Amino acid sequence: MKLPQPETIGFTTPDNVDLLLTRYKGGEKGPVMVVHGVSVWSGMFRITTVRENFAEFLVRHGYDVWLLDWRASIHLPMRQFTLDDAAANDFPAAVESILSRTGAASVQAVVHCVGSMAFFMSMAQGLLPQVRCVAVSQVAMHPVVGTLMRIKAGLRLASAIGALGMTHVSPLPDPDYRMLNAALRLYANTLHHECASTACHRMTFMYGHMYPHRSVNVDTHEDIPQQYGPCNITTLKHLQQVTIRGHLAKFDYGAQGNRARYGSLTPPSYLDGAAHFRRPITLVSGAANQVFVPESTRRTLRWLCESNGPQFYTRRVIRGFGHFDNFVGARADRFCYPAFWEQLEKCP
Repeated sequence: MKLPQPETIGFTTPDNVDLLLTRYKGGEKGPVMVVHGVSVWSGMFRITTVRENFAEFLVRHGYDVWLLDWRASIHLPMRQFTLDDAAANDFPAAVESILSRTGAASVQAVVHCVGSMAFFMSMAQGLLPQVRCVAVSQVAMHPVVGTLMRIKAGLRLASAIGALGMTHVSPLPDPDYRMLNAALRLYANTLHHECASTACHRMTFMYGHMYPHRSVNVDTHEDIPQQYGPCNITTLKHLQQVTIRGHLAKFDYGAQGNRARYGSLTPPSYLDGAAHFRRPITLVSGAANQVFVPESTRRTLRWLCESNGPQFYTRRVIRGFGHFDNFVGARADRFCYPAFWEQLEKCP
C-alpha cells in the first residue's frame, strides 16, 4: 500500500540536540514510535525495494506511525555521544513530542539493535513511564555478539582506533581517513566473499554479518550504501564496554573518571532498574543473527522473568533471518513483522 503523506517534526532534546520524527498517520489505534540502530537511519523502516516495508505494514493495520531519527541517525550531523546521553535525552523527548501532538496518554514502541539498548537504558532509569509496551528487535539488556566481534571487543579495537585520533568508522568510502579507508577496504573484501559490495563487507567488519544474503533481494542489496553510514568512536567504545561486560552499564571513564562522575570505581549497571520493566515486552531474535546472537534476548528474558515474573514477557526466534533483514528482508513482511505486530495488538 502507499504510505500517507508524511509529516516531519523537528524537536530539541534537553541537551540541545536537534532530532526528527516522521509521522505516517494510518488509523486510530494510537501512536507507535519506531527506533533504528546505529550506522543507519529511520529510512530502514520505509525502504521502497521490498513488497511492503515496516511503516506500510503498521499503517495498513491502523497505527499512527512515528519513525524516530535519534542522535545515532546517519541523516543527522554526526556527534560524539555515549548511549547514556541518548537514553537520558532522546527517547523521553521523543515520547513527549508525540504525546503533545497527538493528545494520547501513552505510546507503544518498536525498537531495534543499539536503539533497543539505549531505549532500555532509558526505561531502566524510569524515564519512559508513558511507554505502555515494547517490541524489541535483536538485543536489549544483554548484548551477546558473534565470535569475531567478541574477539574485536576483547582486543579493545574501538579504543585502539580512537587512540589513533579517529573520530568515527564508516562502511562507506571515507575521505577523512584515506589510508585507513584503503586498508579497510582491502581487508574487508579479502575476508568476506558473500557478495561484491565493499559497503556490505565493511559493515560486516564493523558489526558482524547483517543478514543471510539469501534473505534480501537484489534491489535492497544494491541500495545498501543509502542505508549505512558512519558511527562515532565514543559510541563504539561504549558498545565495546557493554559487550565485554555482557550487560548494559553506564560509560566507563576509568577509575578516576568514574569516581568523579558516579562516586564509584566502576560504572553503575542498568540491571538495577528491573522494576521499571513491569510492562508487556516481546523480545525478537533472528535465529541466524551473527551481530547480536539469539542468546542476547534469551538472557534478557530470563532476567526479566526472574526480576518481575513471567506474566509480562514473551520471546520469538525467527528461523532463517538474521539482524537487519528482520526489517528489510524480501519476506520480512510475512515472517518478521507479525512478531512485532502481535505485541502491539495485544497490548492494552
